[in-house]
Amino acid sequence: MATLFNTQPMALQTAFAELKRQALEQPSVLVGSPGSVVTRTNKGRRFLYRDYYGPDAKKAADYIGPAGDAAAESRAAELREQIALANALIEQASLLAQHGYVRVNARTSAILAALANNGLFRAGALLVGSHAYGALLNELGVRAAATATEDVDVARHRRLALDGAKSFEEMLHDSRVALRPVPPLVRHQASASWKPPGPDRLRVDLLMPTRGDAVTVLPTPELRAHATALPWLGYLTETSMPAVVLGRSAMVPVHVPQPERLACHKMLVSQLRRDTSEKAAKDIEQAATLVAVLAEVSPEALEAAFARVPTKVRAKARRGARRVLTRLEQTAHQSAVDLVKALVK
Repeated sequence: MATLFNTQPMALQTAFAELKRQALEQPSVLVGSPGSVVTRTNKGRRFLYRDYYGPDAKKAADYIGPAGDAAAESRAAELREQIALANALIEQASLLAQHGYVRVNARTSAILAALANNGLFRAGALLVGSHAYGALLNELGVRAAATATEDVDVARHRRLALDGAKSFEEMLHDSRVALRPVPPLVRHQASASWKPPGPDRLRVDLLMPTRGDAVTVLPTPELRAHATALPWLGYLTETSMPAVVLGRSAMVPVHVPQPERLACHKMLVSQLRRDTSEKAAKDIEQAATLVAVLAEVSPEALEAAFARVPTKVRAKARRGARRVLTRLEQTAHQSAVDLVKALVK
């Protein structure tokens, strides 16, 4: 029978753990390709720049300062060290990607790098959605089918300690990806999404929990923005863990939901969706994969997470769990089948 995942060799898991350690220790993340520090002469004076390719694959340059200036030379030296580390991490990530580790594209990594550099994840924001799922597959040391997506979903559980910082839109601007607010479907409602101009699939959504049963848009004052407020998202965002997103041009430290919470939340939202059965099927597939992994490495964590699903929607979560059970019964993951049967009995 088929399996939903394969465990990565221990050598690759060790390599990923070392990459993660170095990525988490970065003082900041370079946006765009690492590039190089160069000296240019203008009207007889020499100036230092960082030359690189932006997330749009176009040449770009950041001014550092006059050559010979102590502060500029110090910054240039720091940048050279940062560039060397970034190149080493990219080489490691490329090797891991060849063996099935999930890696995001240049625009996604640039957006996440800009948010990370502005302290968004340190302040408590979480990466959620399919990019969080991909990051968790890497964290769990497994190879599985990851959903290709252009959606970058960022959530905050409660008000972030970012008063006086840049607005969310200003943070996005630091990514060098051209992003504009998406016109809302409801007239006079604020936008909670951003995308490039024209027919582009890339989209950034800012999310937050709501205590109500309806999807709405609410202000996030500390970000000077608005977020789409989703019912029962708070169950997912209540706990989190540090992770690293592998990109083609950067390794970005983020926070993501706990895998057991994500699995249970996927069961729940698969029964709450009103849009497409395709998205619900994706929820079930991702939940089944996470359950299959957790059944081997931490079944008690899944049991505890399922027990904490809010009473009001536990029946819906059980319905989702039964769909996950049906999917698992088509696989060789008998321990996962037994685990889910115990959850829904």
